[in-house]
Amino acid sequence: MVEKLKKILDILNKNNKAVWLFAFLKIDEFIDKWSLVISAPWVNDSNRNTEFQYMLGIVKENMNPEELSSIGRIVFLSKDDHLIKELLKKKSGDEIKEEKINGNIIHEGQILESNAGLVWQENQTLPLK
Repeated sequence: MVEKLKKILDILNKNNKAVWLFAFLKIDEFIDKWSLVISAPWVNDSNRNTEFQYMLGIVKENMNPEELSSIGRIVFLSKDDHLIKELLKKKSGDEIKEEKINGNIIHEGQILESNAGLVWQENQTLPLK
């Protein structure tokens, strides 16, 4: 599943949708399900539903039914969210195992992309780093 999630991240990057954070976690009560946790500058209150549908479409296109059933939620959080701030202290590729972060118990997971320094401007063609 990691390789498929990396492919999804590549699709986002190719579509000029760079992220601050892209992680998959088994968090809190979702012990048996993965949460895709995303923080991205191109998601805001006015387009959250549209971007969620976009992300859901990419996930469905790239995963088989068994993998899809293992995902409990896809959540977009602001870069200012306390959980995101703590997760951004980790590096891309870091694994998490039984760690309490900002009051959340992360049973296991991996940070696929951690890019706190990303500077992004709407309608840009490439992310500025």
